[in-house]
Amino acid sequence: MHEHHNHEDLKKLEAGLPYLLRHNQEHIKDLEKWIQRARDAHQEGVADDLQNILRLSQQINMHFKAALDKLEHPK
Repeated sequence: MHEHHNHEDLKKLEAGLPYLLRHNQEHIKDLEKWIQRARDAHQEGVADDLQNILRLSQQINMHFKAALDKLEHPK
């Protein structure tokens, strides 16, 4: 039975991680728009903060991709 749970958890990871990656990618696209809006409104400080959030979101996607790669190519 324990192995059955492991298999179910693996299937959930295989389905959930791509969803989270896509979802975060949508946030990245939105952030890019909001950065431009902030710059257009001469809110450079806000734009800079949003730019930092964008960088962190891109790093998160790198980690999602690394996790997916590990699922697809276990050692």
